[in-house]
Amino acid sequence: MENTFLTSMTLDHLNEEELITRTQRGDTEAFTPLFHKYQPRIYNLIYRRIRNPEAAEDLCQEVFMKAWRALPDFNRKSLFYSWLYQIAINCSIDFLRKQNREIVFASEALTVNAEEGPQITETHLSPHEMLEKEELSDIIREAVTQLTPNQHRIFNLRYRDELSIKEIATHLNKSEGTVKTHLYHAHKRLQDSLHPYVKMNGLTVP
Repeated sequence: MENTFLTSMTLDHLNEEELITRTQRGDTEAFTPLFHKYQPRIYNLIYRRIRNPEAAEDLCQEVFMKAWRALPDFNRKSLFYSWLYQIAINCSIDFLRKQNREIVFASEALTVNAEEGPQITETHLSPHEMLEKEELSDIIREAVTQLTPNQHRIFNLRYRDELSIKEIATHLNKSEGTVKTHLYHAHKRLQDSLHPYVKMNGLTVP
């Protein structure tokens, strides 16, 4: 009888769909490459919400344990990462609730992506400049809250959760073109909102 369990070297050459199928059939080794592929992203996703590195590591392990147990019911209507993402979000919310803390989403600790979103260029900051930076961070957070609901959600999924355009489209059941349009208008609106302050303080928004 043919052995259905594969070596690690062979598993590295299988695509994600094959790994998921083998895991669903009981091949425990097939889940390992999936874990290694997505563990860093899931950890970062959780850490940005709870700001506790030790707890983030524990929750990350919990996410993959839950994913392992639930994988037989994974129907592939969404991307695998989108499915993991939702499990991670739920685990993070549960943790924050248990800690009796207010659930704070990315708009409360926004870091704008340097490649596609407005970025503040800086060198070595003096104490006065550090205060200005904190003030600008508050302005950025306020500007993000002024986006339309669709722009706000897509902006956060792209930069807070690091989802690709394709992943966002699948997650929201929208076309990639629609996602790109909302993202473009979000960038434009933020740039327009930030321009007067940035110009006044001698900073640059590429």
